Amino acid sequence: MDIAGCQHLENQVKLYMGEKMKEELAALKEQRDVRQNLIRMKELVKEDSSAKKLLNAESEDSLWEGLLQHEDAKVRKNTALMIGELGRNELLEALFSAYKKEQQLFVKSSYLKAMQKFDCSSYLEQLKEIYRTLLEEEPPEENKKHIRQELRELEILLSKEEGHKRHSFCGYDIESEVVLTTDKGYAGITAEQVKNARVSVSSTGVKVRTKNLKPVTHIRTFREMLFGIHCKEKIEKEPNSAAGRLLEGDLMELLSQHLKGQPPYYFRMNILSPMETEEKNAFLKQVAAGLEEKSGRRLINSANDYEIEIRFIQSKDGTFQPYLKFYTMPMERFRYRKNALPVSIHPAQAALLMRLTLPYLSEDACVLDPFCGVGTMLIERKAAYPAKALYGVDTYGDAIQGARENTELAGENIHYVHRDFFDFTHRDRFDELIANMPAKGKKTKEEQDAFYRQFFEKAGTLLKKRGIMVLYTNETGFVKKQLRLHREFGLLKEYCIREKEGYCLFIIETKE
Repeated sequence: MDIAGCQHLENQVKLYMGEKMKEELAALKEQRDVRQNLIRMKELVKEDSSAKKLLNAESEDSLWEGLLQHEDAKVRKNTALMIGELGRNELLEALFSAYKKEQQLFVKSSYLKAMQKFDCSSYLEQLKEIYRTLLEEEPPEENKKHIRQELRELEILLSKEEGHKRHSFCGYDIESEVVLTTDKGYAGITAEQVKNARVSVSSTGVKVRTKNLKPVTHIRTFREMLFGIHCKEKIEKEPNSAAGRLLEGDLMELLSQHLKGQPPYYFRMNILSPMETEEKNAFLKQVAAGLEEKSGRRLINSANDYEIEIRFIQSKDGTFQPYLKFYTMPMERFRYRKNALPVSIHPAQAALLMRLTLPYLSEDACVLDPFCGVGTMLIERKAAYPAKALYGVDTYGDAIQGARENTELAGENIHYVHRDFFDFTHRDRFDELIANMPAKGKKTKEEQDAFYRQFFEKAGTLLKKRGIMVLYTNETGFVKKQLRLHREFGLLKEYCIREKEGYCLFIIETKE
């Protein structure tokens, strides 16, 4: 269909939507099927902005004011939401008045949701007083769900009017016990970099107890830093007791010690468990609600604007070990990472690979990354050990631009070339070739085999004798086949990095 045809079709759709809206509005004015008409109107307004303009132009304030007093509670609820969608500021006073008078608890949060679309600064003190009163009440069990929802919408509204007061991390000099998560089997690489602290190693992490946390944050080879929450009793798969046991432990003490400022603290929840997704979500939702209620809303669950994460990791006996992650804690080690692609390697993963390769690196090396992406491997190569010159090649222009920006933020000097590696030439040969090899994607087995053959042939023309090739890939079979076929290369070392996904690190040398 040409542009003119598309425009005609768009106009026809708008005309149809307009006629539908007029029909719904006429029925609403005549009080016919009011609840159903409001629901259909909401759908039309969300689908088409022109329907919203038409409805605002064709309806009077008195219509909406009357519907806010309708005998059907669901009509009042949908009317409030419609006023918010329409953005009719002149109805804000009627909306707030209806909220204060509303007796049906399940409706009240809808008024607040609608008011979030407006400037409610003139009602700020009244809203704060309502919030304080709700916090002090002890509602019956059957009302708690609706009260929680009302409190949540009030918090969003108050935060919008007053601004969200974020906390800053201040716990660097407090004795802390943290777990540094690592790739399975490689915790020792991280542990050997921790100085002046008590250290113990497990297969997937390093436990550190220290009064000087700052140097630990600069270690590049761990994924996450988690603070252990100590509870008096084990946390079992029972959400009502889980929240209580967290609060009976040192959770709130950890927060007050490590965060500057008063509660509330905004959190999200996460869980590592073989439980089914639906079961996980239901469990976490109930625990989060329990934490809000039992903490007197000093803890507030937030899907987007969170400062901390409370994470449950399930043990073999079915109980959960709780941990705390601070998003307020600045991590300077990867501050260069402004740009990334879905296929980009995690910088901590790249740092681990470079740490393992360290015995084979030279500070006088000229280094090439043939599939450099946003430059992570090269930046981490330079962070691990000095190099004379570094070059990155990639066919994707946006990746090259991202790599240049990342490298500038890292304060490094790396040369990037927007070109296919197989067409790339250089006047001098390289000492090192490092690569996070491209994923197979939609290539057939035969195409992938040809790719690795061509890669080894090209690498042979670019590397010096006794040069080093560092490859990270989950296509180990193709690498080993090419090593058998290309006798000019010799395998120095092979590491299995992620056994489940089959990822390995190969350190290969070009022979004399």
